[in-house]
Amino acid sequence: MLEFTGERFIPSEGGEIRYEHMHRYCWAQALCRGRTVLDIACGEGYGSALLAQVAESVIGVDISQDAVNHASRNYSAQANLRFIQGSATRVPVDDASVDVLVSFETLEHLAEQEQMLGELRRVLKPSGILVISSPNKQVYSDDRNYVNEFHVKELYFDELDALLHRHFGAVRYFGQRFLTASALLPVDSAAGHYEALLLEQGRAHSKTFNPEKSMYFVAVCAASEDMLPVVKPNLFIEDGSDLYSVQQDVMRWASGLDREHKELAATHVKLQSEFDERTAWALRLDAERQQQASEQEALQRSLVESASRAESAEKALAAASASSSEAKRELAALTGSRLWRLMTPFRWLGRLFA
Repeated sequence: MLEFTGERFIPSEGGEIRYEHMHRYCWAQALCRGRTVLDIACGEGYGSALLAQVAESVIGVDISQDAVNHASRNYSAQANLRFIQGSATRVPVDDASVDVLVSFETLEHLAEQEQMLGELRRVLKPSGILVISSPNKQVYSDDRNYVNEFHVKELYFDELDALLHRHFGAVRYFGQRFLTASALLPVDSAAGHYEALLLEQGRAHSKTFNPEKSMYFVAVCAASEDMLPVVKPNLFIEDGSDLYSVQQDVMRWASGLDREHKELAATHVKLQSEFDERTAWALRLDAERQQQASEQEALQRSLVESASRAESAEKALAAASASSSEAKRELAALTGSRLWRLMTPFRWLGRLFA
């Protein structure tokens, strides 16, 4: 299987892109029944294989040799189908050799669009028809602010119309896009006719959507009006593929995510409240710690001052003690002296007459 890079569709992809590509080829089968068909830019080859189910023969042409090799291997069981390498501006088939030429989503990948249309006109028989599609640049890119890196030159409707009319005398357009719609279909058998109803301002009209809102334009081109075939508009559904159910599943999943988000938001608020409370508690503890540190520092200073005063008092006491000892020695020396003893009578008389 070819790798999906976004440049070309491969049938392993699902979703909206699958519906768009498969619908175009299934719709084109009615134009190819019993005819010789050329599918330009056939890519993986799935579309050529669909056309080969009803056509007399189909040639798929692609510029990628890898794509051609893959398609040749993958669809080799269909005897009326073959693939060759070639360019949309140099198609490797004879002049006027093809009844129907199909080219879906090719034009916008080329800058040489005039050359491509001239080449497609060359290989078509005079009575042949071209079925070609191209994205509506206004809706596909401008309105969505979207850029497809593989598109070289997208066209607005008036540009596409002018280009096609320079090479074909008659062109009939169909608009393709995904719609939100309700289908009311018979349950007992398939119906060959469907009516489109459009509700506008409370009134139902038998008409389709505004063509200016088309995501893609599909054109059926011929040399003149009388050569244009009658082509019915149709509704495409793929069995086993229900994009509405997928969308509902996505919505339920998103709803579940929304509930989880709300629960997480409530939990976040609760945790934030607890965090704020614990932060306030921590700040209070820090303030108390700072107060205690300040008090401890003041106490330490007081202890240092007290120790200093005690040391000074101790020094003063030691000095006083030393002075007292000296005085005692002097007194002992005095009282032990001969003069002290000679003066004893006089001291006695002094106390007597005192």
